[in-house]
Amino acid sequence: MEKIKLRVGDHLFEPLSRNNGEIQEIISHPDGKLVRVRWRVDDFPPHDTEHFHKKLLKSIRSGEIEYRSIEAN
Repeated sequence: MEKIKLRVGDHLFEPLSRNNGEIQEIISHPDGKLVRVRWRVDDFPPHDTEHFHKKLLKSIRSGEIEYRSIEAN
């Protein structure tokens, strides 16, 4: 599998909950990088979550979250 480099503006999709997300910010943290994602679901206001970079990459590789780079558009 190709190496994934997360960037601000990249799109995420969580099929189980049908959430569409966009990476808003990548923050340095003493325990590792934190990725802030703004999720949007139809008929609900957007909500932000923070994920550790390594755990988010693991979720993408396992297929729990679909990833599309802004460069792919």
